[in-house]
Amino acid sequence: MMPTVLKRIENETGREIPRESIRARKLSPRETEVLRLAAEGYKNREIAEQLGIRVKTVETHRANINNKLAFRSVAQLVRYAIGKGLVSVEIE
Repeated sequence: MMPTVLKRIENETGREIPRESIRARKLSPRETEVLRLAAEGYKNREIAEQLGIRVKTVETHRANINNKLAFRSVAQLVRYAIGKGLVSVEIE
């Protein structure tokens, strides 16, 4: 949602909308799979090959993931994936 729309809703309802709820929008199953593979260290080309989709589609999924979850770095993506149990961490 655009900030002006949020302000209008807040004004009409008299309640503030928590910004965290906006960031926590659900990922689609495909976005979750792209997230998992990216967190495992695969490049966009490799993700596309594994999923049988175009590299541009992977790039679009990655952009959607970053927008939905407000990620600014790959480190944030990896941390999120570990926290959600999408990838496991093995320390040798």
